[in-house]
Amino acid sequence: MKKLSFKIIALAFITSTFLQSCGGSHEETPETTEETPVEEVVIETVDDDVTYMLPSPLQVVSLFKNAGLEYVGGITNPKENVNNYNSKYNQKLNFGVYAADMAYAITNNQSQESINYLNAIRELSEKIWMTDVINSIGVAERLEKNVGNEDSLVSIMADLQMQLDDYLDENGASYAGSVIFAGAWVETMYLALNGNKNNNEKLTNRLSEQSYIVENIILAIKQANEDKEYDELITSLEGVHSHFNEISNGDSKVLSPEKLESLKASIIELRTNIING
Repeated sequence: MKKLSFKIIALAFITSTFLQSCGGSHEETPETTEETPVEEVVIETVDDDVTYMLPSPLQVVSLFKNAGLEYVGGITNPKENVNNYNSKYNQKLNFGVYAADMAYAITNNQSQESINYLNAIRELSEKIWMTDVINSIGVAERLEKNVGNEDSLVSIMADLQMQLDDYLDENGASYAGSVIFAGAWVETMYLALNGNKNNNEKLTNRLSEQSYIVENIILAIKQANEDKEYDELITSLEGVHSHFNEISNGDSKVLSPEKLESLKASIIELRTNIING
């Protein structure tokens, strides 16, 4: 049996251009790299070990923001819903959803929203035995200390993502990372599709590139699906992926307005199922 390792690349999409555009002081300065194309999602195979390396929620949200996504208030998953998630499956998916919402708040300098979503993540982390990840780097204290400093908030969330990745790997729970990221990816797509009001060409291009991401999410979850627990999620994600067939089967590199709308409807349906628990 192949051993699954799910890695989230915590900083590859955070560009110096993005960070320079942020206001505030620079108490915490995150490492920066040149922007990495979405196509460069990595699957490494060494002997019987398979490692899936995918972008973090912060990276995807930052990528969409750089492409022109504007902040729209009131469309994230209500924080009060955290009490509705009772199964480990729903807790993992919505941990990812709230991580994406936190990234969305951070990259739009919504400091109080960032703290509120951290609290939602903290509650879910207690239910899925990952409290140490939140406490180990003092996330809450650092967020409160750096309210209004977007550079620092980005750095804090990047640290949180790396700690989560390491924790899951060290505890033999890498499979959970694929499910958490699936929830985060669906939420980032939901936010971007609902924020793309005027069919921004650059943002549409970035949305079209997500075919590579969802394909590898599906492969990673299939590797973790020994007990058939994730059959429904896989089927739903495959339905989402089918909307990208226009790109793979034709000359166009971007989704048509019609395909974009059908993709949006599919994402809304899946996202609704996830946040409703």
